[in-house]
Amino acid sequence: MIEAYREADEIRDEADEMHELFVDAQEAADRHHEDFVRVQKRLRELDKEEEEEQEDERAEQREAEKEEAEDIYQKFKEGETLETEDLMKLQKTGLL
Repeated sequence: MIEAYREADEIRDEADEMHELFVDAQEAADRHHEDFVRVQKRLRELDKEEEEEQEDERAEQREAEKEEAEDIYQKFKEGETLETEDLMKLQKTGLL
């Protein structure tokens, strides 16, 4: 009977060691997961910033195209000869 108790104590000690290793591994996994989530969040923020910058650039480009088209339209109203490219710019901006 005493032998069975000793064997049970040894098994319990081994189980406690394994459980401690498991808890350590689980805590490490939690830290890595938190780091992963933080990096993912930062990537989404960077993507959003990049998207906003691209939209700003497109808006600036559209504004420049519109100003150029308005100049071309003014030339058209004054009777100047327009090239095909000029007409395409007017059409693209909706002035023609």
